[in-house]
Amino acid sequence: MHDEFRLRVQVQKPKELLKALKDVDLDAGAQRELGRLAVTHEEGHVFLYAESLSAAERARAVVEQALAAADIEGQISLWRWHPVEERWEDASVALPVDEAAEAAERARRDAQEDAESLAGGYPQWEVRVSLPTHHDARAFAERLESEGIPVRRRWRHLFVGANDEDEASALAERLRSEAPAGSEIVADGNGMLYWRELHPLAAFGGIAN
Repeated sequence: MHDEFRLRVQVQKPKELLKALKDVDLDAGAQRELGRLAVTHEEGHVFLYAESLSAAERARAVVEQALAAADIEGQISLWRWHPVEERWEDASVALPVDEAAEAAERARRDAQEDAESLAGGYPQWEVRVSLPTHHDARAFAERLESEGIPVRRRWRHLFVGANDEDEASALAERLRSEAPAGSEIVADGNGMLYWRELHPLAAFGGIAN
């Protein structure tokens, strides 16, 4: 599994730290240890992304050097990306090592996505169905709606809401077996504003059944 780590530096003036980082003189060995870092900033934080723990720890040393040289106060924390749960965790939290631990992370991710769907009033995920004809799309949409499944239709394309990734995957698997031949079905995160037209979603529970 490819590891990803992130340093989060909380500072009052991120641009001053970015300038101080550029001024740090690194020898060839230090540059090799760092590898290819990505550096971004947002409001009161500077973020450094590294591909390994050793590179992240070396980056921490560089940040500490830059803070000291520029007389800047900052709080540094180290985070690790958890691909199953799809969020950053404190680096001390180990990645799941067995199926039970992966299932626990997946359950936490789904619960978070469900809560965001309900709080936002529209689903965080969707299944996009492209049907062969406009007639097919209309008939299939009417069938889904008759089961209480929320769907939006645009010409021969349907957008079916789901609260979380697992629910979207299960729904997509079901629709692949039921949609007309030649249909294309993809489950993906939902960034479409038209879902905001829907009422708050108790309606999305259980749509994959």
